[in-house]
Amino acid sequence: MKIDFKSPKKYLLPLNIITFNLCRLWPFRKKTLWVFGAREGHQFEDNSKYMFLHVLKNHPNIHAVWLTNEPKVVDDMRKQGYEAYRNGTLKGKWMQLRAGASFYTNGLMDFGFIPLVAGSKIVALWHGMGFKLIYNGKLHGTPLKLKRMLDHFFSWTYRNITIATSKFTVEWLNDCFTLKNSGFRITGQPRNDILFKIDRKAILNSIGIDDRKKVIIYMPTYRSNNLGKDAMSKIVKDLYYSDKLSNELEKENAVLITKLHPLTPHINLPNRKNFVILDYANVSSNQELMGACDELITDYSSCFIDFALLDRPIFFYVPDEDSFIKKSEDVDKVFFSLCDLNKSTTPEELALLLSKSDNKVAEATNKIFEDGSLKGTNYSENVYKTIIKEL
Repeated sequence: MKIDFKSPKKYLLPLNIITFNLCRLWPFRKKTLWVFGAREGHQFEDNSKYMFLHVLKNHPNIHAVWLTNEPKVVDDMRKQGYEAYRNGTLKGKWMQLRAGASFYTNGLMDFGFIPLVAGSKIVALWHGMGFKLIYNGKLHGTPLKLKRMLDHFFSWTYRNITIATSKFTVEWLNDCFTLKNSGFRITGQPRNDILFKIDRKAILNSIGIDDRKKVIIYMPTYRSNNLGKDAMSKIVKDLYYSDKLSNELEKENAVLITKLHPLTPHINLPNRKNFVILDYANVSSNQELMGACDELITDYSSCFIDFALLDRPIFFYVPDEDSFIKKSEDVDKVFFSLCDLNKSTTPEELALLLSKSDNKVAEATNKIFEDGSLKGTNYSENVYKTIIKEL
């Protein structure tokens, strides 16, 4: 396992071991001050964003503060009337030291390279439920034992409370982060509340899509360079130039939106009336965009787990299945059982699936990833009640 000792996460490790454990002894915390961060401190997004907005709107007893590394995020949020600070400022550090609860999506990095939130209730909202083995789940033998030993002193994914959506996701999270004593709570993900509350017309019109059309969104995961520098570009171009797929879209009065992963380079193809390509920067919220779409096409991305809550058709397009599985993280067998329900490997096969859309993938996915106790509930409020009880 290659270790980049030039990364601040590595060379600041000794300092973080000291500060993290000292902060756990710091007694001056306020239970009603909650701080939120996301995407390693770079964005106002994901589960933390929707939890933050829910608390502000519904629970004025809580002092909610957003923390980030980006001056632009601070400026934009303050213009909207929200309280936000940079992690590296004195005010940002003070908010961390005073917080009673801290919420993150990607880890303690959401609060900067030297996080000061230990001692508060640290809540891992995470950035999606999945089926790929990541972090500790990729390690075995001696490396795993060493990592677990280090985690006792400091871990970038340390948490006191871990939210989950089902018994399966509890097991998955435990495999990935070794969380036997973390305090799992099956609450649902705050970001998924918005799926049912969007203004479809406004969202589609904002990206130039006619809301009278059937809208199919294609959300492929990232292809690393070991799969080929132009791997994703080739896959998208095969779809773009497929006459059979284009004809099916015309027949259904549909438009296919290809929403690229944030790490995927721009694909230089002109948009046309039934095929639109969106880079990450073109979309303000993945969840809101998904909520506005009628059908989803994906591959190895966990976005289908969220989309399934809408009980709408889901299709898998996996033209590079063998090479991707061979060169990526280990994938749980549950993925293959779901993928096989509506799988295609060529544009022609995909076109045929689209002509016979059904909800069988959504139904099967919800049985695995959505606990029955969550049906009809507000996920953000579930998290709020959990934290209040813990505090």
